[in-house]
Amino acid sequence: MSFFPLADMIGLVVFIALWVGYGPTVRRHMPRSINANLEGLRVAWMRTMLRRDNRIVDSALIGQVLQSSSFFASASLIVIGALLSLLSNVEHLQPAIEQLAFVAPVSRTLFELKLVLPLLIMVTGFVKFTWSIRQLNYTIALIGSAPDHHNTGRFLEPLAKTIGDVMSAALATFNDGMRAYYYAIAGLAWLVGPWEMAGCAAALTALLVWRQTSSPVAKSFQAALATVHEAHAAIGEREAREQR
Repeated sequence: MSFFPLADMIGLVVFIALWVGYGPTVRRHMPRSINANLEGLRVAWMRTMLRRDNRIVDSALIGQVLQSSSFFASASLIVIGALLSLLSNVEHLQPAIEQLAFVAPVSRTLFELKLVLPLLIMVTGFVKFTWSIRQLNYTIALIGSAPDHHNTGRFLEPLAKTIGDVMSAALATFNDGMRAYYYAIAGLAWLVGPWEMAGCAAALTALLVWRQTSSPVAKSFQAALATVHEAHAAIGEREAREQR
């Protein structure tokens, strides 16, 4: 296509691959990442929740995430509105942007596509946030309907696993929505050029991977995680002895 140069096509493909592929890659192929290990940690949390009668603190903690999802969903609508406003004013915006020394002139169609990209990312983020809100509501309903700890018995492990899985799905969706903000900002680099956009997306992805696997927080998280699992194993062994 004459209005879509090869460099822009390659840069866009690289960008989309990094944006779409980051979340599943970290969760499935980086077992030492924070996000991958949070799934097991949430199951441990639900196991602890099922062992106590007072579950107000659990609902309150999930409620905090629910409020965050609602806030970012509302903020996403504001950003979407701003980007739509820019699209409706392209005839004035494009000359102003292309006056910058580091921005190469392009066709109006391609310029509009460069604005549509962050718009689509933010729309995807909004959908993710609203879906995470629904899933968190399902989690709260499951917690509220769980039997008290005197009657949990043999249902402890399957209940902890299933409720933890629902919560993990909700928070994975929330994380996807959060990353929409990051990649939307990186997508704006396409206004400068396709290689700049691909470079920003690659740098952002590398930063996110480092935070998940090699940052000081990630190392402290791994150490705490091992202790938590060891403590839960000891509790499980004690309960098994008491039931004999």
